[in-house]
Amino acid sequence: MAERKTFKSVEVQEDRSLKVVDVEIPQIKDDDILIRVEAAPINPSDIHFVKGHHIVKRPAPHAAGFEGSGTVVEVGKNHSSRIKVGDRVSFCGALGTWAQYAAVPGRIVFPVLPDITFEEAATLFSNPASVMMMLREVQREGHKAVIHSAGASALGKMMIRLFKENGIKTINLVRRDDVKEELNKLEADYVLNMKDNDFDKQLEEVIKKEQPTKFYDAIAGDLTVKVLKMMPPKSIISVYGLLSGEVDIKLTVWDLFAGKTLNSFMVYTDFNPLSLEEKTKLINYIQERLKTTFKTDIVKSFPLEKVDEAISFSQEFASKGKTLIKPWD
Repeated sequence: MAERKTFKSVEVQEDRSLKVVDVEIPQIKDDDILIRVEAAPINPSDIHFVKGHHIVKRPAPHAAGFEGSGTVVEVGKNHSSRIKVGDRVSFCGALGTWAQYAAVPGRIVFPVLPDITFEEAATLFSNPASVMMMLREVQREGHKAVIHSAGASALGKMMIRLFKENGIKTINLVRRDDVKEELNKLEADYVLNMKDNDFDKQLEEVIKKEQPTKFYDAIAGDLTVKVLKMMPPKSIISVYGLLSGEVDIKLTVWDLFAGKTLNSFMVYTDFNPLSLEEKTKLINYIQERLKTTFKTDIVKSFPLEKVDEAISFSQEFASKGKTLIKPWD
């Protein structure tokens, strides 16, 4: 790295706009790993962060991007027995992945299996690990059927596959009829279009039949309240996204009677406390199924300089798959 002193990185400005800037390559500490980034996805959490609507807050200007994949350039001594220079890796929870290089804590860096591409490895964590943590939560809480408000998303498709493998029924909510066929091919138990005139009636009938007691909500706002009111007593509603842009949920005390619970889901809450050995085991489990259960379709890639276009594209074609940032294109 001696010949290179700076690299290009996407930076969030005070007005929430994005700018590609030159950044000095950092001196890594004993617990860090320096990675040449090959690919990084645009996730809803990234967009919320850029807009300032994420639980993680940073004073602007600051870096962007939470996960990615790449090649190890330098290793701090605390991880030299596990990670080597030249290793292909995936990393998560590391702010600043929309960049040519990233210096990240070694505890969130994981070697990539030989048959996994950089594009696949870039999407290894946020969605697959979230679905795995959701399954563990559902099993721990004893639910037999689950409602999911982002049924056509990459995460939603993974949920359908993984939950079916584990005997959990899914009631998948979508916004367009053209995605219903694809979810039906995945053998989704139910796919309901929220735009249908009789959506409320359809949902009420399915809830009455299947008695789902868990709702994973990526939309929030009025939908959260609508579904909560329909669900059986002792149901748990876990909000994990803000696709509606509505930060307020208008509940009354009466809505929470019958022992219904409203909380949030964040993958890091369950993932971070795991030991490095447990994290590695989980990540390897995901990698072994990354082309099947946890498959993510890559729709298009963009260079750093077209990050604004990439974000717009990712939002328009979210149901088709992931949009990537390729820093060296």
